[in-house]
Amino acid sequence: MKKLTSSFSTKQKPKSNDLIVSINAKKEILFNTKDKTFMHLNRFESESQNFKIFQLNDQSVFLTNELSTNDSDLIYLSKRHMYPYLTDTSLTLIARSFQIYDWVYKQNFCARTGNKLTEVQDDLSKFCDSCSRDYFPKMSPCILVCVKNKGRILLVRHNSEIRTLSTVIAGFVELGESLEECVVREVKEEVGLEVTNIKYVASQPWPFPNQLMMAFSADALDDNLSIDNDELLEANWFDVKDLPNIPPEPSLSNFLIKQTINSLL
Repeated sequence: MKKLTSSFSTKQKPKSNDLIVSINAKKEILFNTKDKTFMHLNRFESESQNFKIFQLNDQSVFLTNELSTNDSDLIYLSKRHMYPYLTDTSLTLIARSFQIYDWVYKQNFCARTGNKLTEVQDDLSKFCDSCSRDYFPKMSPCILVCVKNKGRILLVRHNSEIRTLSTVIAGFVELGESLEECVVREVKEEVGLEVTNIKYVASQPWPFPNQLMMAFSADALDDNLSIDNDELLEANWFDVKDLPNIPPEPSLSNFLIKQTINSLL
């Protein structure tokens, strides 16, 4: 079974049997509509620099920017249009590809001096010659929490672009805050509940934008909801056998909801 293993190199060059991932300036990713894949055999002529980002058994996977191609099966997909083709493997691929793309191509100046940073190094660092500061790519930690009470789970609809899905409470971790403290705060802020019995479930990198999602379950002390209408369209308790439209696989929210349901059955 083939498995992606994270790797990074600025010096290694792609061979003919290696794979290419391409992202353009609009943050769209090249997709093969026939083979349903985001990784493509290296059959392209390009002068752009390539960055090795994965090892896939005996093949290396390289990231590059926009490619010119006359192949009608190859199109660039936006974030909205790539969702139906996501699998566990492709989500891992896309998450790392977009995060490295942003770091390599979009973050090029020192926050202290405004001077241009050096090219990215093999440890993914960049350096400011003026202030001698090393820079490394950053991810934003976020929590997901599925809240339980009396055999039911709490699902919400957010004030966001995807309003048709009912999902779990989510939020960014604030400075000086533990993950568990973030869970308590986000639940209190969004639905007015106190929670206990907080348990870690799983994690997942999420590239929209550069986030690391960490999933938890928790028990609500009561079921009286006080909804933050700036954040949410609605919040409701659901019987585990009568759920609304939830996020699809392979999202972590889907996994969290199903794991929580299994714990209640």
